[in-house]
Amino acid sequence: MIADPYPKDRLGHKLCQIFSYRWMSLEGDTDDTTKPNWRTIKNYPLRPRALWRKWQDAKKLVGVRFGKETEYAVIDIDKGSKFLTPYALEALRDALQTIGIMRTLPIRSSWNGGIHLYCPLPQKIPTFDLACAIRYTLEAQELHLEQGQLESFPNTKAFARGWLGEFSEYNGHRLPLQPGGGGAILNDALEPVGADLGQFFRMWEFAARGQDMEALSAAMARGRDHHRKRPKMRSHPIDEWRNDWELDISTGWTASGQTNGLLKVMAGYGRVFLRLEDEDLLEFVIDTAMNAPGFEAYCSHQFDLGRKAAAWCRAAERYYWPLGEEPRRDKTAFDFNEERALDAQSRIKAAYEWLWKQGEWPTTVTAQLKALSQKARASFKTLYKYSHLWNPLKRCVIDQPVGNTADSPPPESSPPERPQPLPSGQLHTTDQITKGVSREARPKKAFSRGREGVEGERRGIPQAEGQT
Repeated sequence: MIADPYPKDRLGHKLCQIFSYRWMSLEGDTDDTTKPNWRTIKNYPLRPRALWRKWQDAKKLVGVRFGKETEYAVIDIDKGSKFLTPYALEALRDALQTIGIMRTLPIRSSWNGGIHLYCPLPQKIPTFDLACAIRYTLEAQELHLEQGQLESFPNTKAFARGWLGEFSEYNGHRLPLQPGGGGAILNDALEPVGADLGQFFRMWEFAARGQDMEALSAAMARGRDHHRKRPKMRSHPIDEWRNDWELDISTGWTASGQTNGLLKVMAGYGRVFLRLEDEDLLEFVIDTAMNAPGFEAYCSHQFDLGRKAAAWCRAAERYYWPLGEEPRRDKTAFDFNEERALDAQSRIKAAYEWLWKQGEWPTTVTAQLKALSQKARASFKTLYKYSHLWNPLKRCVIDQPVGNTADSPPPESSPPERPQPLPSGQLHTTDQITKGVSREARPKKAFSRGREGVEGERRGIPQAEGQT
């Protein structure tokens, strides 16, 4: 991926490096400091050099949001807030120290007199986890977040169903110390001591070095866990069922061996809540799986995802029905012996084709078995069972011409010729071709007729043997 060029100016480079998320950026003006006329730039990302140019323009204001990772947080205290006192600011700092944010950097955010309390970090960390840690730490100290009073950036943004094309952005904030914006660095008494960007970054680096990242990491894990398990207002068990499925889908893969469970949830969700079926349901499951977190890292069925998804879609359509419709369930829907067999065949076929195309197909059968077993994750027993998929001798089958096999009259034949007399004279022979075999020494038939022509005794379709 080609990175956008950064500003040549050292401070501009540092600014764009820290505030690096450029989608859905904010833009305002300084004509009226009480109402900056904020608007969102939706059609294109704000490139680093453009961001630096806008920051330097005294007639414009610029703001940014957060991506998946961040190396800072901001606590926003608006003008007129009950938290806009030295005592309240000290309480906020004490609360943040309990999760490892030991040093903070206060600045005046604008001419209005609000405060942004920056929390610099020495490295990038998951944005949402940090938002959860800050929110629930402040709430535990009775410092509740409230718009116009006390806000945290990043925020614990609303859940969005990404597999349906939904996306929610974190809240945006203005950049610090813009010319014409009224920003200033504050001391502990909340008095302005300058607005130099270089001084701001020196204080930033000092604060970042003092953070307890081990404590913060533990707090982020607790915060996210608390966010998932917090009590929710639910009016019906169906809401809980839907929320649980949406949580599984949005979390995605966190380890190997989760593919079947997640595909089952995705297929069920699409069938019950989205009322999908047939090709629409299959397309939904495939798109959702490929865009879910952890798919590339942990899903071991990426090469046969379509087949796996189709199996679970068929099962979901037999087991579930769209919400509000009459129940119709086939209780045999989740008998997956046949699906396991198909899964094994698909893996073997894909492994064979991959080894052949890569030029790594061994010459001996033993080596072929070992290579296939490792690549397809199948036992030798399973490989022998489906040897027609990879054994070259069994794969080379000559197709017979298609013809009419209905009963037809036998071909016409001419009457047999009259026997001719044997030629006279001496007959020269060899022992190998003239020695006869007595009738008693002829070999007996190697098979008996038994129930020849009678249908076999096994009834039904044999199931696949064991786990394949």
